[in-house]
Amino acid sequence: MCEICLKHGTGKYWFKWASRYAREMYFRKRTEKRAKVGGSLEGQVAALAFQAMEAKNLKPAKYPELIKKANRLTRETHGGQVLTLEDAETLIDLAHPIAFIACDCRRQKYGYIEKDRSRMTCLGLGIGMYRWEQFPARYVAGAEFVSDKEAKEWLRDWNKKGLVQTLMTFGMREGAPYIGGLCNCSYADCLSIRWRLDYGFKQLLKGERVAILDTSKCKGCFKCITRCQFGAITADVRQEKAHIDLMKCFGCGLCENACPQNAIQLVDRQKFEVLKHPSSF
Repeated sequence: MCEICLKHGTGKYWFKWASRYAREMYFRKRTEKRAKVGGSLEGQVAALAFQAMEAKNLKPAKYPELIKKANRLTRETHGGQVLTLEDAETLIDLAHPIAFIACDCRRQKYGYIEKDRSRMTCLGLGIGMYRWEQFPARYVAGAEFVSDKEAKEWLRDWNKKGLVQTLMTFGMREGAPYIGGLCNCSYADCLSIRWRLDYGFKQLLKGERVAILDTSKCKGCFKCITRCQFGAITADVRQEKAHIDLMKCFGCGLCENACPQNAIQLVDRQKFEVLKHPSSF
């Protein structure tokens, strides 16, 4: 996003800089901003987020203040961001090694752990994966190392099935985010997507692009609607065409890839004054 790209990418998309995956980056000292009661910055964010989500149902008057505090800290941790398929493939080119890993969201929600790559939807990236055995609770299904070609084929397959590509950061390293994971997500399973849409917790940020519809090409097949995991596309029944809410669009590109009329294209959200402000992400 704008301030992240300026701070960590000198104006270009921050996740396309090789330094975000480098060995030197991984071994930097993790940023530990501690509160008076102790705990890392990431720990503080998680604690506030859970308090806010609980308050929304049980103590709604406290919810706005709590979620505001959580999101203010979240901007300092930059936990994850939506990508296009092409951007996800760029991550594969930049990171090494690459390994299939089990989804932590499904493990937490359902107690379900994938045991083979045909069921896995997450990748571990970078040299941190060489240390996976030191974290048995997270990598309970192990790590299957694969080539760039295998990883890209796997990404394209999940994209065709309708899953959204998102990057994961593994903590801040001396003020900059270290990219250590790449997921394929859906609203049904992904905690980050559900927390964002259901509670407004911005652990997962919108992508750098937004989908634009050319109504002159749209034939009203509505295939794009079934692909959107964020509820940004609806049917304009009167005109028999699709409608994209730019404020809700996360720029994943699933709708663009599905449109048989090539009526949808992704453009840089910075071109829209109302979308480029940090709060819109």
